[in-house]
Amino acid sequence: MKVLVAVGSKYGSTREIAQVIGAEIQSTGFDVDVEDACDVLSVDAYDAIIVGSAVYGGLWRRDASALIRQHADALKRRDVWMFSTGIRELKEPGYATGESEQLASLVGAQEHETFPGAIDYDRLNVGERAVMHAINPPLGDHRDFSAARDWAHGIGVKLLYLALA
Repeated sequence: MKVLVAVGSKYGSTREIAQVIGAEIQSTGFDVDVEDACDVLSVDAYDAIIVGSAVYGGLWRRDASALIRQHADALKRRDVWMFSTGIRELKEPGYATGESEQLASLVGAQEHETFPGAIDYDRLNVGERAVMHAINPPLGDHRDFSAARDWAHGIGVKLLYLALA
């Protein structure tokens, strides 16, 4: 079984979560590709797909949401999981944005998980810094790689079951 982990990440912290997820599923015995969402031209070669995105202002990155919308028909015929990372997820674990719920419904995703993200103030542009100053989120790296690994392990177990069925 071939698995794609596609990710929309601006500064790389969500990409690192995607890499952890991909490595965990690979350790279960599956062939896994981890790709930036903007580089995915087709999902036809994959049996299962995990799509993740950083969340800004309650919205997924355009490349990740576009991947889901452009390949919706093919994704409906596969096992799909989704994950989001971001500031809101720091305060409200399990929070799903309206957009992520809509995208999950569009493709019949099995699950949408949220993880806290990372904010490196020094890497932000002037506009982003102004927003951060206004909303005063907890800065720093709040990612929980153990939670991402556990979630991915659960997906790997489900995929093993599907492969044996």
